[in-house]
Amino acid sequence: MELKTIEDLKRYVEILKKHKHHPKDFIFGLELEGILVDTEGNLLETKELIRRLNDTYYDFSFSEEAGACQLEIKSYPREYSTDALKEKEEYLMDIIEDIVDLGKKIHGKDTMFLLIGSNPHPDILSDRWISNNERAKKLALWRSNFSPVKIGDIYIKPQHIALAIQSIHVHIQGRGADDTIDKFNRLLYMIPEHIALSANSPIIGGRITDYAEARLPLYEIADGGNAGFPKLKQYPATIIDYGKYILSYKPIIASNLAEMVKERHEDVRIKFEIPLRVESRACAIQSTIRENMALVEYIVGRLKYAQRWSRMELPALKEIEINRTEAIKEALRGKFIWNGKSINVKDYLSMNIEKAEKGIESLDSKARYLHILKRRIKKRKTSSDVIKRWYKRCSGNIHERVGELINKIWEYTRKNKPIL
Repeated sequence: MELKTIEDLKRYVEILKKHKHHPKDFIFGLELEGILVDTEGNLLETKELIRRLNDTYYDFSFSEEAGACQLEIKSYPREYSTDALKEKEEYLMDIIEDIVDLGKKIHGKDTMFLLIGSNPHPDILSDRWISNNERAKKLALWRSNFSPVKIGDIYIKPQHIALAIQSIHVHIQGRGADDTIDKFNRLLYMIPEHIALSANSPIIGGRITDYAEARLPLYEIADGGNAGFPKLKQYPATIIDYGKYILSYKPIIASNLAEMVKERHEDVRIKFEIPLRVESRACAIQSTIRENMALVEYIVGRLKYAQRWSRMELPALKEIEINRTEAIKEALRGKFIWNGKSINVKDYLSMNIEKAEKGIESLDSKARYLHILKRRIKKRKTSSDVIKRWYKRCSGNIHERVGELINKIWEYTRKNKPIL
């Protein structure tokens, strides 16, 4: 059933009510984005690599992104459990091994799969790396209407920013329209938490930025306001309200609600597909698979706890936006506003990671990866701090420094050893 109008959406919601079909709760899926590079950090095309991977795997699919050197890994939905998450970790490590082996065969040189929120290589900021597909080219042309963005001593064209940005998306299926909108609203106020915990993108195009998580503000500018924190005036009370919000914006190339949602690169969104599901997009891709699994575990556990036990009123949207900006700048060293009072991010997240643990337990599972995030909270550091420190210690010109940094990151990715 294709949803193009509010009337289409209303009919779909009525069908759900009439048939009283309630899908299982917390069916989850992942999307992880990375970049193929050689051992010097030079970018490599992934089109042929993607084709071969899709011929090999059945439980995962692979697709192009905005950049011709990028690759997206998408897992099919599974009911949440510790075993399911562990199985995904093992499969993803196998996939990374296959990516670099196939990359070597295709390009005739050793390759690496870079998992980091923003690619530090200067060559990414070039028309050459815009993917050769209709959607990527049309979006790049649309973004070219916006003004360049200054970072350090250079200006970046908006159509190039998307080429340098990677993230992890977590999809969680709703039990119906009402449950989906509840999940969406609760994920909205968790956005600053996710950013603070996952920050690892302080460098882009060889330049160190003033942000712990440069990916998000850059993408907002590049997308002309279509990205970032949803531009809502209030929490949507129903799925229809959210549909009206999406339709209040002029589409770029979209022809239905599902495509219009995809064009809005916002931190959290509702996928108008069957069944309905929410998608968290605020987290930067982490350098190792274990770190990515820790974020999935936190998002699922924290949301489950909030839906089952939280009785508080939803915080003001403006308050969340302020906290989001703080998380982008300072990550775990900042201060959040909660119920009108200032609180250290470390203290706030220490409370919420306990809630995430309880949420995981209520799903008849046991937390396996949250200790990685606990260590970050305790030290008030994320991999953003480590990557920035590494880069400052690298020597040579920009290309040599980037190559040295990427090789260091790859060692952790290859061994699946958390950076922090």
